[in-house]
Amino acid sequence: MENSEVIKIIENLKGRRSYEEKRAAKLGFASLHEYIEDKIQKKTIS
Repeated sequence: MENSEVIKIIENLKGRRSYEEKRAAKLGFASLHEYIEDKIQKKTIS
């Protein structure tokens, strides 16, 4: 499930990428893509 918005956000993480990857793993997501998609979905809902 490739989403251009997700890819753009991941490309712009730069120094925060390792932090976000650790956070995704801690929260139980299989990949960084899934974690970012979930964050986007939660933003649109609220």
